[in-house]
Amino acid sequence: MASENRNKAVDVSLYDEIRATPYRFGFQLTLRRLDCIHHDRPPTGLSKRACDEPLRLGQTPGLDFAPANLQACELTPDGERYVLRSRFLGMFGPNAPLPLHLTEYARDRMRRHHDDTFSQFMDLFHHRLLSLFYRAWATGQPTVHMDRADTDRFSAYVGSMIGHGTDSFRNRDAVSDHAKLSFAGRIASQPRNAEGLQAMLAAFFHMPCEIQQFSGHWMSLPADCRTHLGGFAESTTLGQSALCGDRIWDTQSKFRVVFGPVELDQFCRLLPGQAGLKRLIALVRNYVGDELLWDIQLKLKRESIPQIQLGQQGQLGWTSFLTSGAADADSVAAVFTPND
Repeated sequence: MASENRNKAVDVSLYDEIRATPYRFGFQLTLRRLDCIHHDRPPTGLSKRACDEPLRLGQTPGLDFAPANLQACELTPDGERYVLRSRFLGMFGPNAPLPLHLTEYARDRMRRHHDDTFSQFMDLFHHRLLSLFYRAWATGQPTVHMDRADTDRFSAYVGSMIGHGTDSFRNRDAVSDHAKLSFAGRIASQPRNAEGLQAMLAAFFHMPCEIQQFSGHWMSLPADCRTHLGGFAESTTLGQSALCGDRIWDTQSKFRVVFGPVELDQFCRLLPGQAGLKRLIALVRNYVGDELLWDIQLKLKRESIPQIQLGQQGQLGWTSFLTSGAADADSVAAVFTPND
């Protein structure tokens, strides 16, 4: 049974598996899993006190060549923690730095006299040696750094490429920082392009996506830019700057994000008021900025268009359609401008 000083009871299943078949487990990945279980303790190789370490590392003396990395997993005599015994990178064995007769001596004392004093003494060095070996491996693995937020250095490295390297620029919108890091190659590239935005949105939402550039719209003119009698010469030159009306048709400052055709549940996730729309706004703003206008077009699959029934769930203007049968073609169901 697990002692009170060990973590949850769920730990026991992993330790029991290692004890039953230690040869099935690799050294680095096993320590990584155990570090994740004992997340309230310092990571292996970083603890300052022996009492803070959830397990001990040692080596089993043997004269043969090791068939596997791990040899055994056993409880300490006081039952406080486990000892994970390896067969590599130690003082014992045919390839070890100590003379071979010392390995034979330690092995014979354990087998014939049940005396592990010498082996236990050498485990003082084995524990530190194996802990630092694992820490050297884990330091260069970005995936291992993701296991604990307090030791995650690679997120800061990659985040610095896209302006999210410091804490003040993290957790600022509806998109998680890890999702932004996965698109760091796209966000960091210059200049930004429609293909990059389309690839990001399609990968994030798992929906068909298209970016329609040069989307036309009516742009209202400020009062001081309109043409009127007695006005400024800059806005009254015929054939150049004179305009008739208070708005113009513009095609160079707006684009459209098109999703679909999609299922009904995917369609509803991007409607106003939903968390999906907030994430979409945050992604577009991170990539494009605020200098361009844009809107959204959602296309609903023909077979997913719901029929209106009284007393059933639906949103007027968004998921309500006046149809008596199956639609003839995919429906362009909604076009709207997103608002924060």
